[in-house]
Amino acid sequence: RVARRDARRGHPACATSYVCRPPHHTTMAPVRYRSTRGDVEGASFEEVVLGGLAPDRGLYVPDSIPTFTAAEVEAMRNYSFPQIAFRIMSKYIPTEEVPAADLEDIINRSCTAFRDPGVTPVVKTGDCWTMELFHGPTFAFKDVALQFLGNLFEYFIDKKEGDAKRLTIMGATSGDTGSAAIYGLRGKKNVHCFILYPKGRVSLIQEQQMSTVPDSNIHCLRVEGTFDDAQDIVKAAFMDTEFRNKVRLGAVNSINWARVLAQMTYYFYSYYRVTDQAKGVKKVSFSVPTGNFGDILAGFYAKKMGLPVGKLVVGTNENDILHRFFSSGTCITDHKRITTLLSTTLYNLNFTYPLLV
Repeated sequence: RVARRDARRGHPACATSYVCRPPHHTTMAPVRYRSTRGDVEGASFEEVVLGGLAPDRGLYVPDSIPTFTAAEVEAMRNYSFPQIAFRIMSKYIPTEEVPAADLEDIINRSCTAFRDPGVTPVVKTGDCWTMELFHGPTFAFKDVALQFLGNLFEYFIDKKEGDAKRLTIMGATSGDTGSAAIYGLRGKKNVHCFILYPKGRVSLIQEQQMSTVPDSNIHCLRVEGTFDDAQDIVKAAFMDTEFRNKVRLGAVNSINWARVLAQMTYYFYSYYRVTDQAKGVKKVSFSVPTGNFGDILAGFYAKKMGLPVGKLVVGTNENDILHRFFSSGTCITDHKRITTLLSTTLYNLNFTYPLLV
């Protein structure tokens, strides 16, 4: 377990500037998006971000995975975290939807919310390296994605007119997602955020983080029951097409592709920092604590893009619904097995993120 470290630590390349555009930037053909259930194709990046879940209830994914050559991967070694983010995101976000200068600004503002200039610094811990993902405003790894997503929401909504110039975000949380979403969306123009959490099943600090934010666009609701009960309310709202369209409903949970996109950056960034120190290492393997595999999915996409990744190791605790599903082929929600880890800060705040070489 890693204690909080000095907030001024960071790679020299990212300690002084957040100017993102790297030299010799090139624009690739626009990527479009489709639903995993197959009934939606050709969606724009804006539609994906604002919609969250596809109309056929599938998840939006890119219709192709853009790649970097080995030379392009190596050329980014000395880029700052925002510069790496810009290079990755530029491959998935058409300039017709978000011009390069606007994307730079969104990334820069998202990164300045972090206490460390490296955003997600990497430190040596024994025989491994650990990525510190606790430097954001709520100390959760989800801050990386949700600071970016909040700024994207505001950007797209600000360009609209009339009744379309508003967005209602609704999400359920067992703790860290709600806090990170609230801090990513607080104060955003024309965006209202409703977060539901189960009574007595989040840690005290997370409940305080969520319930004490005074911004008028933030609404925090405590629900009797479990996280699944809160999630069922959210799912029902999204499945009510009339209601969804009337309030212009959007999502911040890991179903939103923009979260996966933002999280790809720290796989690239940590690869560079580890191989800076471990000379001769060609590939880095990542061991990732996970709930619904959203974080490890970002690592999968990073590997498919050309990042030299060895193994992607998934770790879980007693809340192992997906592990049981992949092991047995059946999906059973057993509320008696759900463990509320109120006193375990490692799980609640995601303090550490091990890297294995």
